[in-house]
Amino acid sequence: MTGRGPTAALSAAVALTLLLLLSGCVEVRGTAVRGQSSGRSGSVSNDSLGLARPFLPLPAVTPAAVPDGYDPGADAAADIAAAQAASHADGRPVLLDFGSAWCQDCQALTALVRNPGVHLILARNYHTVTIDVGHYDRNMDLAGRYVSLPGSGIPALVLLGADGTPSRPAGAEQFADARSLSSDQVANLLVDWLYPGN
Repeated sequence: MTGRGPTAALSAAVALTLLLLLSGCVEVRGTAVRGQSSGRSGSVSNDSLGLARPFLPLPAVTPAAVPDGYDPGADAAADIAAAQAASHADGRPVLLDFGSAWCQDCQALTALVRNPGVHLILARNYHTVTIDVGHYDRNMDLAGRYVSLPGSGIPALVLLGADGTPSRPAGAEQFADARSLSSDQVANLLVDWLYPGN
């Protein structure tokens, strides 16, 4: 045996306790020592010392619907208005996706949206609206309010803030070549868009 005595064992126990406290794995409860004027060094009470909580709990969020594909029969203007009303109520941005079922990159994006991680990010953080543009002959007046489709290609993604202000976030142009994107790249872009300027 080495010459480790009770002091070394106590130091190791204190170090382990501190490590567990700092990592948030331990709930701190126990006794507190309070000084008294009677000359005794202190008395023991059963007051709680508190809880080690390094992370705030996430608020409960009702997932929003995530469209699956482009519906040529949908009323796109009404869908956008409904998403904006929901955004105004909960502060989540609206994500507009202009595309069509014939487009291979739109099909690739639809498949990427079905990925559980991407789907969860969309459902928890966005109000997503897909707008079918056909062969650039459907909903073009509506699309023109937000993006120039002949210049951007499809799918074209646009963000609307809670106040309805449109923006083309950094990296949105990558979706016109969605076949080259991985689900991780899509998830990273969607998360980055939630924290502009960081």
